[in-house]
Amino acid sequence: MKKILLITFLIIGCETNNVNNNTKSIQKDQNSSAVESLFSRHNNSLIGKNGLVTTSHPLASQVGLRILQDGGNAFDAAVASAAALAVVNPFMAGIGGVGGYALIYNAKTKETHALDFIGTSPIAASSEIYQGDKLWDFAKKATTGYLAPLVPGIPAGWYAIHSRYGKLSWEEVLAPAIEYAENGFPLTPSVVRSMNSGEMSVVKRYDYGREIFNNNDKSFKPGEIWTQKDLAKTLKGLAKSGIDDFYKGETAEKFANHFQNNGGLITVEDLADYNVIWSEPISTTYRNYQVKTHGPGSSGMTILQWLNILEGYDLEILKRNSAEYIHLVSEAVKLGFLDDDLYNTGQPNSDFPLEKLISKEYASSQRARIDNNKAKFYNPVRTESISTLGEHTSHHTVIDKDHNIVTITQTLMYASGVVVPGTGVFFNNGMCYFNLEPGHTDELKGGRRPRFVMSPTILFRGDKPYLALGAAGGWTIPQTILQTILNVVDFRMGISEAASGPRFIHRYLRNSIPYVPGTDISIDKGISDETKKQLKTLGHRIIESNKNGKTLNAILIDPNTGVLWGPGSAVTY
Repeated sequence: MKKILLITFLIIGCETNNVNNNTKSIQKDQNSSAVESLFSRHNNSLIGKNGLVTTSHPLASQVGLRILQDGGNAFDAAVASAAALAVVNPFMAGIGGVGGYALIYNAKTKETHALDFIGTSPIAASSEIYQGDKLWDFAKKATTGYLAPLVPGIPAGWYAIHSRYGKLSWEEVLAPAIEYAENGFPLTPSVVRSMNSGEMSVVKRYDYGREIFNNNDKSFKPGEIWTQKDLAKTLKGLAKSGIDDFYKGETAEKFANHFQNNGGLITVEDLADYNVIWSEPISTTYRNYQVKTHGPGSSGMTILQWLNILEGYDLEILKRNSAEYIHLVSEAVKLGFLDDDLYNTGQPNSDFPLEKLISKEYASSQRARIDNNKAKFYNPVRTESISTLGEHTSHHTVIDKDHNIVTITQTLMYASGVVVPGTGVFFNNGMCYFNLEPGHTDELKGGRRPRFVMSPTILFRGDKPYLALGAAGGWTIPQTILQTILNVVDFRMGISEAASGPRFIHRYLRNSIPYVPGTDISIDKGISDETKKQLKTLGHRIIESNKNGKTLNAILIDPNTGVLWGPGSAVTY
């Protein structure tokens, strides 16, 4: 592996598309040759032939690109980018984080697989330990301290992808992350903001955490070089042993001993027993596309329900972000959230009528519940404490020259404050995603996975992949993905424009987050005052927001030429 240079961005052989928008509109038959006109709309997008990487940090994107240039495939590049993100932006998906979901497309076999690497609660965990707490109260033991972490799933997820599909060696794939940890990298303003923010200052709660993150009692500044020597040692152990050192070896013993000596729950047995879960994706059709996404546990089921409901409307006539459009989408969102709250669980092999819920027949009955002229209020299935905080999550997508695809979402959740001495690893507080209510779909018990909203998704035209996408942004993730799909399919927008705002986010019901009462819609700037006025007339409550434009990383494949199109933040060659 060539030495990774400390630069902020690298584009080799890329081309920015500057063609104008006056080409004739694509016909509604998305299978016609008129699809060519779609690509005149990709202003401010990047074009690649041999591969494209889009992540939330330029250095992580650079790492993925370098792996592709060194002969790796999309699976190698996605894991290398993920490992780099754990170093250069650890507050979004460090290796002590909760875990995530990935959707994998193997171009050789034309098979799509889903990977669940969400962490599990320690076997000793029980609701009795947390009685009297509101799990989302950030002063309580499910969110801060040694009782808060799940067993981390992130390293196991990386290894599962690489061991099944990787081309380069495991050591080569982790080498860039190790170099950044050992030799340092320049801090971006956004990472510095995270490091010094109130919610992440918890990592400085204990002495060792303050040693790593406090910069000799001075706040870090953008452009400073940050090294993480202990984290480099942990990553070297990971590179040498697969994941055995992290889950079964010396590092695992350091983790477990530290938790046990400080009143925590995680044991060597919890770490050694952790496993990822491979499964088949769930799917539906939308217009002339097949949509595949991650199954329950994620919000994939909910996204498919929304698409099935909205397929019954001519959204193009309504126009994007009109009052009529926002109303219909919001009413569909409510119905999907109701089912998600009632049925969805993070546990494998959960028994509920999934096929019925994502069927066209069920969507038709749900569509009949929507009043075109009035916002409806539905009593929540479950209520719990309210939190206005989001997640610390990252999403990235990689496609190589053969059109292998990895679209992967990972989350730290938040930091518990626990940073294990000698390892450089700070742990998540994923226990707060459970529920103390007996019989709840997310009831807190030992050895369980909580459900999350991360939902990596791939659209297919015929048997060929067309659009791979996913998002960060906590509970806004599924709605961000939905609106991007509608932007591409119904409004025929270019990928950069489709992946950006303005957006609207419906704040209703729980859906893996605390219940938010009312029928509120959070509206970005850029949506007209007249539209907001009409929405209020329909019965919606409007919240003005600058925060709905959460990170979405997507790549679109030209069905005629195989050219890859990505947002302006991507790197390609």
